[in-house]
Amino acid sequence: MGEIESRGKYLIKNTAIFAIGSFGTKLIAFFLVPMYTYVLTTAEYGIIDLVFSICSIITPIIMCNIGEAVCRYALDKGANYDEILTVAFIWLIIGHLSGIIIIPIMHYIQIISSYGIEIYLYTLIVSTNTVLVLYLRGREKLISYILCSFISSLVIAVLNVIFLVVLNLGIKGYLWAYILSYALSNVVALILGKHYKVIKYFSFNRKLMMDMSKFSLTLVPNSLLWWITNSSDRILVTRMVSADANGLYTVSYKIPSLMSTVSTIFMQAWQFSAIREINSDDREEYNNFMYDSYFRILSIITGFLLLSIKFILKIFVSPDYYKSWQFSPFLILGYMFMTLGTFVGTVYYVEKDLKGNLISASIGAIVNIILNFILIPIIGAMGAAAATCLSYLFIYLYRVIDTRKYLRLKVVTKEYFIILFFLILMLVTVYYEFNISYLFLLSEYSIVVFLSRRLILTYVGSVKRFLFVRAAG
Repeated sequence: MGEIESRGKYLIKNTAIFAIGSFGTKLIAFFLVPMYTYVLTTAEYGIIDLVFSICSIITPIIMCNIGEAVCRYALDKGANYDEILTVAFIWLIIGHLSGIIIIPIMHYIQIISSYGIEIYLYTLIVSTNTVLVLYLRGREKLISYILCSFISSLVIAVLNVIFLVVLNLGIKGYLWAYILSYALSNVVALILGKHYKVIKYFSFNRKLMMDMSKFSLTLVPNSLLWWITNSSDRILVTRMVSADANGLYTVSYKIPSLMSTVSTIFMQAWQFSAIREINSDDREEYNNFMYDSYFRILSIITGFLLLSIKFILKIFVSPDYYKSWQFSPFLILGYMFMTLGTFVGTVYYVEKDLKGNLISASIGAIVNIILNFILIPIIGAMGAAAATCLSYLFIYLYRVIDTRKYLRLKVVTKEYFIILFFLILMLVTVYYEFNISYLFLLSEYSIVVFLSRRLILTYVGSVKRFLFVRAAG
């Protein structure tokens, strides 16, 4: 019992720390969206999203995902942090020098040719930030880790108000707000993590360099494939429909991305617990318990977003962007499959099994590309949303089957199928504009919540006990 309480407290503590940091940063970003929709045109928003989509694919290439290796190897018992940082800084130097090629390449992409310098600076600064903060995370300096994220988000908000609203700098102002904010975050990370001491304690370990490089380089194709699944649809919508359509499509991502926020918070904490539990006797039982809780929580969140998506966007964005709601339902359900797939795929991270990650990402990318080319010409951006949803489903299904060699998760149950059936029914119902359709949505959502009543009552009971103990003390 004590061990269960200990592992539970460890997971809850880490989740709470990540939640405090992530919700602060995400709320800042979330509440900036209305300002963006009033200050930027749909075309400008589409171009900005295109820039960030391109940067998200350049970053893992020039830095070879070394940040992920830094975090994972720092979590090992007996890790030599000086040697790990030495490897990281060698890769940073290589990345900064090789990244110069970005500027002439961007010149040949007409729609973003005037932002080459900004793209170069943003990519390098964010790449550096990833390495610095993931080192903090690997050292379990979680307060410092989330502080860096919060500072960057707060400065982004302040600078965007200045650059977009006061100075009216448009796209360039938006990009410079991000560049300067991450630069400040890098300074804070260097101070908190004392990374600069690597110069004094420079310790090169050839074997570690080879191991970390192999780990990170193997993740590069994985990142490319995930980029295809996550971001290529926006480029294809821009190319095959218009930048305006991509602007609407980008806004439609904002609500579903709330699920990604919840997932990221939990998964960051769960990775620590999963590594800690690798040799425990009841590892499989514990993982099944966590999967069941996670599935039900995600179901309740997914149903709520499907229920309220139209109302949220009606209040949240300008009238020009309201019709973006029609793409969100598929993305909401898709994000549920993505977050479940991320949970199942944690075992790859724990076991350092990069092959499983790579194959599952390949399946998702192939499905996404094929469906995008089939569906976008027929139904426009709606086709991109449907393709994204189905590609996440395929990734989830593959990982469930493949990870059985490590853990046998019980994902096929009658209740799970019933919950998924009513979530899909909600997705269909939300597209009907009749007044009575909202009553159907409420009824369908009530069934989803009812099926997870035990979990809800358990958490309510835990909160009551906590409050009672606090009051008694």
